[in-house]
Amino acid sequence: MIKFFRHIRKAMIKESKASKYLLYAIGEIVLVVIGILIALQINNWNQNETNRAREIAILKDLNQEFKKNTLKLDSLIQDHRGMLEAANEIMMLIGEPENTLANHNVDSLIYLSIDYDDFNPSQSVIDEAIASGTISLIRSDSLRSLIFDWVSAMGGIKESYATMDEMGQTMTLPYLTKYGSMKNIDYFGLMEANGKSKFESRNPALFQEVEFENIMDNQAWGMKNYLNKLEGLKPLVDQIMHLTNREIEKGK
Repeated sequence: MIKFFRHIRKAMIKESKASKYLLYAIGEIVLVVIGILIALQINNWNQNETNRAREIAILKDLNQEFKKNTLKLDSLIQDHRGMLEAANEIMMLIGEPENTLANHNVDSLIYLSIDYDDFNPSQSVIDEAIASGTISLIRSDSLRSLIFDWVSAMGGIKESYATMDEMGQTMTLPYLTKYGSMKNIDYFGLMEANGKSKFESRNPALFQEVEFENIMDNQAWGMKNYLNKLEGLKPLVDQIMHLTNREIEKGK
């Protein structure tokens, strides 16, 4: 096409048809500009397609990551509900006579009330997306906002667990070690193979001590606070799962 215009241009100059030559020159410029615009449009389209493909890949990875996290969270919530029930049962039994305590496995209850665990979700996809800036490829403002909400919520979870763990390490366990029978308590955990203590268990006697009541009250408070944080994550996880599924479907 350019050669065609060049031949016409030479012919127009030879024939001194300046006005016609000008029109063809303008046409040639317009043609070049249109070609550039088309090339840019194609390039933009290709870039958008590339970005969309990368976005879908991130969304799929996020979706899989949160499927795993949902299972972890559900299991941890269930476990800690049982722990809180044990702590609450201990609180109800404190001050009760020995014959009442004999109807309950107090060693097992104490073990359950202190067998808490931290929530360690997989979030390598989130961390990578934020660190690399590829989170900007996620076009859904709502989903991006939820992801940052998750990061913030995890900070609260860690803080809540640290508070509970500090109380356990500095108050509950030292008290039980000094005044209770740890071997009888650990029998219901990893140390079952070692059997129970050959000494008379001192654990039932703890239920007559106000200091034990205070310690278990703190333990129950920490457990309840931590459980509330864990349960508060559920709606957030469900929303992230819903939006990632929706955006993936849009990309099909």
